[in-house]
Amino acid sequence: MKFSKDGTFIKAWGKKGSGPGEMDVPHSLAMDSKGRLFVADRVNNRIQIFDQDGKFLDQWKQFGRPSGVFIDKNDIMLVVDSQSNAAQNPGFKRGLRIGRARDGKVTAFVPFVEPDSDKNTNAGMEGITSDSRGNVFVGETSTATLKKYVKQ
Repeated sequence: MKFSKDGTFIKAWGKKGSGPGEMDVPHSLAMDSKGRLFVADRVNNRIQIFDQDGKFLDQWKQFGRPSGVFIDKNDIMLVVDSQSNAAQNPGFKRGLRIGRARDGKVTAFVPFVEPDSDKNTNAGMEGITSDSRGNVFVGETSTATLKKYVKQ
């Protein structure tokens, strides 16, 4: 939904489904420097991108099954995946993917280490943010901890 600065409802978009602009368990939102809205559409294993009027622009599947997304002022994109495994998103593993909001390129991957990931359908990283020094903070649901990844 979109609201004005004073809280007046302007419009809503999207519905449950798997097509462009449709969503299934939208889990996180972020905006890039161009004002585009990135939606972690978790069950559909993708990030959908919209303009601020709700127009569908693109979808990216290279970030796994996104549970959380954060985009910094330089359009560095951090995406956490807490659900991928052989059954739910074959070919992907759980963890943190780092990339670029400008073109969708994934530049790094930090795996979430856990035993028997294929037997567990929901573990690990959910919320994510970064500070001005480039340190990354991730909330993990399975361990009930907050982890800090220090930029070196």
